[in-house]
Amino acid sequence: MKQALLAGRTAGLRPAQRRQLERLSHRRHPEDAVADLTSLQRLAAASVELALPLSLVVDGRGLTRLLWVGPLEQSGRLLEKLPGGRRRQTSGLRLLSCCCRGMPLEPGPQEGVVALDLQPALWLRFSDRPEKGGQWPAALLMHRAAAQPWELLAGGDLAQLAGSQPPPAETTAELSPTDRPGPPAPASSPPRSRPSQPARERVLLLVLCQEPRPACERRIAELEGLVTSAGGEPVGVVEQRRSQITPHTIWGEGKLAEAALEARRLGAELVVTDRELTPVQVRNLERLLDLPVSDRSEVILDIFAQRAGSAAGRLQVELAQLRYRLPRLTGRGRSLSRQGGGIGTRGPGETQLEKDRRAIARRIERLGRQVAALGAHRARLRQGRSGQRRLALVGYTNAGKSSLLNALTRAQGNNAVLAANQLFATLDPTTRRLDLTERAATVLLTDTVGFIRDLPPPLVEAFRSTLEETLEADGLLVVVDLSDPAWPEQRRTVHAILDQLGASAPRRLVANQIDRCPAAELERARALEPDALFVSATAGLGLRHLKGELAHWGIPGSAVAAANLAPTSQD
Repeated sequence: MKQALLAGRTAGLRPAQRRQLERLSHRRHPEDAVADLTSLQRLAAASVELALPLSLVVDGRGLTRLLWVGPLEQSGRLLEKLPGGRRRQTSGLRLLSCCCRGMPLEPGPQEGVVALDLQPALWLRFSDRPEKGGQWPAALLMHRAAAQPWELLAGGDLAQLAGSQPPPAETTAELSPTDRPGPPAPASSPPRSRPSQPARERVLLLVLCQEPRPACERRIAELEGLVTSAGGEPVGVVEQRRSQITPHTIWGEGKLAEAALEARRLGAELVVTDRELTPVQVRNLERLLDLPVSDRSEVILDIFAQRAGSAAGRLQVELAQLRYRLPRLTGRGRSLSRQGGGIGTRGPGETQLEKDRRAIARRIERLGRQVAALGAHRARLRQGRSGQRRLALVGYTNAGKSSLLNALTRAQGNNAVLAANQLFATLDPTTRRLDLTERAATVLLTDTVGFIRDLPPPLVEAFRSTLEETLEADGLLVVVDLSDPAWPEQRRTVHAILDQLGASAPRRLVANQIDRCPAAELERARALEPDALFVSATAGLGLRHLKGELAHWGIPGSAVAAANLAPTSQD
């Protein structure tokens, strides 16, 4: 059985060089010392010949598990090449790295992150040749504190450090298992008391702030809410404030190096950004962070995919996801660049990426036809209700639209619309018959999907047939949550989206949660829109007055409807 593996940049090695490296990987290192000096000197000679850094991963018994050719760039590739099970991979490993001429003994940010994921008990870095006078520069590093990645334990001559006794295991275990960076603990470790529900994915938030501090805090809070609604667990925030962005990464490389170390310290498995990224930016961020990266739009699409309960909702969500991911297939993995050929393809040399793109394009075309048929079906339903007044509840997500619909129609049990304190709890439009007063005729009240800032364009396009329920209404009730400090900004966002969709129906502000907001917010809402209606869907306040006001509001062609057009540019 082969105990060591040769990996890394091995494509251009000559057979003699490969045999030389394999012999080095089979040499055993002492258990009571850091490393074998002769093996290190031979590794340095091979590094000089190849003009590449070389690294050895040695286990606690002194056996070499992996010889890596080239710089330490991506921990995922290194860990997947490391032979043996999880217990063997994480038990007292030693990392021995020979640096090329010109490389400092102090590890760079990328090398430090890869070494953190490997979790060695110690890290010996040495030059590929001795200095004048015979001294061979070397440095012995160890990860002790979470605040800094690697601490210099000792420095000096290679012979002295290689022959020294390895530090006791207690010094490498100062961090608790939950604070240790890198992969999770092996399966053989003692079980901990955990709830029966599955573990949530730990997420690090990467934020770029270009607004005043209060607006930036609201942006971070909204991103945390999106991640939580998607099923993730936000464990930390890395924030950078800068006026100009870097086109290829948005954030500066120094801040990204800090984010990579923070992710390892917190045990994050995913990085989520607060703005939409191009495919090139995603690829660059994943290379520098060495972690999967998702942007805000992808998180919103994931939430929609989880919330879609009806066949129509799932159809529209799948179409939006495919439209979003089609241009982002490039660079998603080495399997996408494999050569293919055979019957049904365009000939030898076709890549897997091209086949995937063609399959997705066919699926998008088929889903587009089904969504168009769905839109035609809903148009026929609206035509059948053309003789009745129709009002629609619109607003920012989690503003209380579903709760208000349930309170007005007194729906309970299975007849009630799902109303939960989470973002995008309902996706499908729900229409209920509402009796306003004893004398006035009934109206049809529709609860629509919630809006959000920077709504992904593929999502808007896919849900256009759903949003048409809003566009065809006789009046729009813009619901805001006065207990949310960001409600004025959310109101502007809703009006901007309605203008973008071409909604021409009259609008009226409905201020919700009046029992949970300060009195100053009531005056603020009256100043913005004097005809605003104040209610509390959960406490049942103001509902009778709201019904009375809506008895004649929104009637097409009436003077009341023209007088109550809400100006969308008001602040």
